[in-house]
Amino acid sequence: MKQPMIDVAYEVLKETNGDLVFIDLFNAVCERNELTESQKEDRIAQFYTDLSLDGRFVCMDNNSWDIKSRHRYEEVRKANLSDILIDDEMMMEE
Repeated sequence: MKQPMIDVAYEVLKETNGDLVFIDLFNAVCERNELTESQKEDRIAQFYTDLSLDGRFVCMDNNSWDIKSRHRYEEVRKANLSDILIDDEMMMEE
């Protein structure tokens, strides 16, 4: 039986010993779970949502993802704050 994609993502990141850009992580997970192109298209949005909500992961610069426990609190907070500031700046421009 195939593992949940989010658990496979955790394993992939543990094995890489570093962060991965979202699409590379997604493709690695899909390859391990032997998903078809159609299945990949159906699951990409849910996978991104799962990554965002799962406390084991952190989004770093340039939409790269890593295991949160590898990073100090200050690094994680700084990455998240810079995303918020960028979003606020974009809203002010509109």
